[in-house]
Amino acid sequence: MIGLLASLAVVYTNADGVAKVVADAAAQQQAEAALGALSVARAALGQILLVAPSDTETTSDLAAEADDLLTELLNRVTALEASLGDATAVASARLSAQDATEAYLALAGEGDLSNAARLATTQLGPALDHLTTVIAVERDRKATAIAAARAEVGRLATASRFLVALGIPGATALAWLLLARRRRRRLALSEALEHERELNRSKDQMIANISHELRTPLTGIYGAARAMEESGLTDPRLAGELTGMIVDQSAELTRMVDDLLVTARADAGRLRFEVTRVAVADEARAVVSEFRRSGKPIHLDCAPALVFADPLRLRQVLRNLLSNAVRYGGNHVSVIGRLTDDAYEVAVVDDGPGVGRDVADRLFTRFVHTGDRPLITGSVGLGLAITRLLVEGMEGTVSYSRVEEYSRFAVRLRADPSVGAGLPPGGHDQPIKASTAAGQGSREPMCSW
Repeated sequence: MIGLLASLAVVYTNADGVAKVVADAAAQQQAEAALGALSVARAALGQILLVAPSDTETTSDLAAEADDLLTELLNRVTALEASLGDATAVASARLSAQDATEAYLALAGEGDLSNAARLATTQLGPALDHLTTVIAVERDRKATAIAAARAEVGRLATASRFLVALGIPGATALAWLLLARRRRRRLALSEALEHERELNRSKDQMIANISHELRTPLTGIYGAARAMEESGLTDPRLAGELTGMIVDQSAELTRMVDDLLVTARADAGRLRFEVTRVAVADEARAVVSEFRRSGKPIHLDCAPALVFADPLRLRQVLRNLLSNAVRYGGNHVSVIGRLTDDAYEVAVVDDGPGVGRDVADRLFTRFVHTGDRPLITGSVGLGLAITRLLVEGMEGTVSYSRVEEYSRFAVRLRADPSVGAGLPPGGHDQPIKASTAAGQGSREPMCSW
């Protein structure tokens, strides 16, 4: 009888511990989700300041996007507060961040970007930093509580084995079965928490990558602007070179921001496609012209055809693949497009070293790392994952292969049955005007290819 009561006491204690772990795990997951939403909201808020003051329509759209992300962030933080015993610190930080963000969006909505930038530096940034710190403290506190509970489970298991040794096999066996079931549940919960921690570490690494990647074009833009400020416009040749540097670096910066916005919209379920008939060879030439300004030769050989695609998304796909090939491929990069049955395949090929077989199947997923470096960074560590997302959204496919010492990224899209009718033979290298994407400046020099 004493042994049975002791076994029941052990089972009750363990069940109570499991309930606490579940509650702490839920709070930790809510904190992780709030931190993720906070990172996305900060990126959207910061992008407003990159828009030209005269572009009020784009500023208004970005402000509306940021307002939606702010609402999602506040909902997640509120959910976190409900799971905490004492949420005073989180609530206070949330209110401060909410007030600063609403004031910032009001200024941006009025087109007063100068005061918005000043508010972002003096109030909004510190408020968001404080909210991040408070949430991270609560997350780490719950992680510590979970670790302590796991240690307690070990002690309870030892007590159960001792009861079995005392000779109460029936009652102790029942208790042991219950303990084993709860242990399996706790193991599954621990694995889920470890997955969440790994995801959080990947996000932290991505944020570090973003900071590093954004610093490079911003430094170039700032340096060129300072040089123009100091030398004036007395030297037209120098002024032209500096202006070209600013345009090129701004285009690279815009590609990074585009990747972040696509990720945020996809996670929020707001990614939309405007699929229409597109002259794919023209789009490929326009994108290639942007990259040829860097001085790296890119061979273009695309047969004229019409495909069903979103022209803006198609250009973003080609930019991501070309950016990856130019930055990490070999010295010879080609863009080749051909009709195959009822589909059109456009491939970006380079003679670089490629990637190992162990990671080739994971190239198009987010946050794939080797050690402390992303395997394929694209623009900010999301390029290839976003490429697959956009291509599949246009009902196409994207693949990677290694053929005869060449790395090949191929995109297949549906071709129009009337393809070829009335299309110009403009798929091969020929003189055209370089096209610029929205938000990448208006410089359109003639490029002789």
